Amino acid sequence: MHLLAAQPGALSDNDEAIDLEQSPGAVVFLSAADTDLALITAAQEARLADTPDAPSLRAANLMQLQHPMSVDLYLERVVRHARVVVVRLLGGKAYWSYGVEQLVAACQASGAALALLPGDDRPDAELRGWSNLDAAPYDGLWALLGQGGAINARAFVDALGALAVRNPGEAAPAV
Repeated sequence: MHLLAAQPGALSDNDEAIDLEQSPGAVVFLSAADTDLALITAAQEARLADTPDAPSLRAANLMQLQHPMSVDLYLERVVRHARVVVVRLLGGKAYWSYGVEQLVAACQASGAALALLPGDDRPDAELRGWSNLDAAPYDGLWALLGQGGAINARAFVDALGALAVRNPGEAAPAV
């Protein structure tokens, strides 16, 4: 088996393990939707322009974490150092079953806050059950992502930052 370095814009074909070569960050955000990733990283860049000492954020596409060795490597190198981990899953736990199980174990071991959010507007009791956030911050994060837009993305990264410094606040989405 080979371990490949991830190339920007490239997706894993599931046959080869890849190393995303990310450094650890206080917050980790994972999604299979490039639009989510672009919006959240842009909001984080804007936040850093306003607040240079804001908690760091690492974002990755779940499609690059399909191989079990890729998942294990990412958890070891990035997630185990995080204080907050948010994963947006369209299709529920079955979409990324190994990843969810290993992520839950890693967050339990490290004490990181974990939110496994549905990728659509339908509640997913199973994902909520695997998460360790209280209802208010969980629902707030999900609502902000569901409403979309730059204002909500900024509120989302602000809420993640608050969670990362153990000061969770409730953010209402802008409609």
